[in-house]
Amino acid sequence: MFDREFNNCHTLGKNNDIEKVYEVWRTHNHIKLKVAPLEFRKIIEQVATFFSAGSYYYYIFNFATLQMEYVHPTIKNVLGIDPEKFNIEKFLSIHHPDDLKVFNEKEALASQFLFNYISPKDIPYYKVVYVNRVKHSQGHYIKLLHQAKALQVTENGKIQHVLGVHTDISYLKTPVDHKVSFIGEGKPSYYSIDPINPIFNRLKNTNIYTSQELNIIHLISEGKSNLEIAEKLFISVNTVKTHRKNILQKSNANNSAHLIANCIREGII
Repeated sequence: MFDREFNNCHTLGKNNDIEKVYEVWRTHNHIKLKVAPLEFRKIIEQVATFFSAGSYYYYIFNFATLQMEYVHPTIKNVLGIDPEKFNIEKFLSIHHPDDLKVFNEKEALASQFLFNYISPKDIPYYKVVYVNRVKHSQGHYIKLLHQAKALQVTENGKIQHVLGVHTDISYLKTPVDHKVSFIGEGKPSYYSIDPINPIFNRLKNTNIYTSQELNIIHLISEGKSNLEIAEKLFISVNTVKTHRKNILQKSNANNSAHLIANCIREGII
């Protein structure tokens, strides 16, 4: 049954790049033993942990059927697409051509990490993070922060349902470098992994910033000046400058754009 459903969806691909994505899923996440259907109400709290600054929508995807089981209506605000018209083929077809060419490599990296590098019991404690450019219904491209987390894992250690959250981060002037981060909940996190040459030893302490530094990071991501940050936090401009210097040192960033790019990968923003 699974093979028939997968092959039917697989043949929908209009180009080789889309077919490569389906092949990754078929190879690494072949579901033999399905689990009971999800009850959406039970995952609301899990959904909330993904939300970040900016317009967003979220969805639930079933790998056993390759169907969207739920798409939040806010997709209309982000992509200009009606939720009932959004499916996996539609999503892949609106990718920027350059991003679509490496989409299968990012998904292959995610599969390698989730199915080969960590224990199956740890899969639900990780979210996969990367950035893609997709075309809005009005014709322009926007930058989406993709965050995905397994909601159900089958007895043979495959992912049946996944929660995805897509946030419009076009306002953040950061490059799309196609690197992937694996952010653990109470587990080690791995940042900025290159899909072409994956090395899973890039661990980082996720608690390096103070609460005030986190406030400043979020304000920097909104494009606030030192003066605006000072007024917002009721501190002096010189104090803001000191905090920014310390933040850049902690993040090993050369400038604010580099800082924000790092913080996106690390789930801070």
